[in-house]
Amino acid sequence: MSPLAEYVQRRVTAGLSKAEIREELLAVGWSEEEAEAAYRDGLVALGIPLPSAGGRPSLVGKASAVDVVVNFFTFILLCIVATALGTLYFQVINKHFPDRLAAISGVGEWIRTSTIHYAIASLVIAFPLYFVAIRIWFQKFSEDEGRVESRLTKWLTYLVLLVASVIIVGDFITVLYKLFQGEVTARFFLKALTILVVAGMIFGFYYLERRKIQYRRSIPTLALQCLGWTGAGIVTLGIVLGFLTAGSPETARKRAFDMERERNLSMLSGCVERYARNLGQLPSSLAELKRASKYSHCSNYMKDPETKQEYGYRIVTSSRIKGTARVGEFELCATFSFASDDPDGEIGRARKRFGMWSEHEEGRSCDIAIVRLTSEKGR
Repeated sequence: MSPLAEYVQRRVTAGLSKAEIREELLAVGWSEEEAEAAYRDGLVALGIPLPSAGGRPSLVGKASAVDVVVNFFTFILLCIVATALGTLYFQVINKHFPDRLAAISGVGEWIRTSTIHYAIASLVIAFPLYFVAIRIWFQKFSEDEGRVESRLTKWLTYLVLLVASVIIVGDFITVLYKLFQGEVTARFFLKALTILVVAGMIFGFYYLERRKIQYRRSIPTLALQCLGWTGAGIVTLGIVLGFLTAGSPETARKRAFDMERERNLSMLSGCVERYARNLGQLPSSLAELKRASKYSHCSNYMKDPETKQEYGYRIVTSSRIKGTARVGEFELCATFSFASDDPDGEIGRARKRFGMWSEHEEGRSCDIAIVRLTSEKGR
């Protein structure tokens, strides 16, 4: 028996707990693996029998595999929660602190609303699961002081700490750089603060978790409770702000129908224009347009997606001369749930792809389009 195992045997006989013996060994430079092995050898020297080859070892292996899977799942949930929380707050900031340069990319209200609702759904599902998984993790080590975590769990935890540290440092560097450049806006500051809070919460929690689980040191219960309640408060606040920004599911549904109406009117207008250019006259009705085999596909755009009622169509001017061309005028009408956004604003510019049909009032709204029938030479 090694001198280290003999020492452990004497300390166990003296009534010291495993945590106390482990602290002594770590304090003088022994590694965690060496301390675990010495404690095991000391217990064997005291006469504790080893399990048989066909009995307990397989059960221990299964338990260890379950721990690894549960912890790996926990880290996946952490990634989902952190990403969804950051995305949610970023979209809320984008809504209330718009950037004209960002509007050039063409991000519309529907995309933002969908992103917010997806982030909320992720938080509603993933955060409670993460909370329960972490609670079970702490309970296992509280009930069994001799429990040993897997190396994979340690590496993943330290990887999380490393990533959180790098993000915090990078966030401070970016903020300081922007300050030197004189470019710190409310939009930028709030996004930087969001990153700092999320990364800081993760780093603080897993720092305390390492002290408790790996080093077996007591940590203030109040500290973990404060972190937990703060995290829950941030998530809850984000969900509330998300719904206030994106609207309720019913509002999102109605906005989606409005966008579909805009698209339908744009496509239907194109069908009428092609019909007029090819045949030299406007269709007398949508039914006539549908009967023309070449334009039968246009029937997909003739009805309201929600009510299934046909859009309003009428000929305003069947034919008149404009310059050197003969033109006609027709009107399309639809009933919208909401008024369109400011056409000069971020969202309004992004929806210009639907032309005049993207600008409308709440309720029934109509627009008149001019289409070229034939040129003066063709008359």
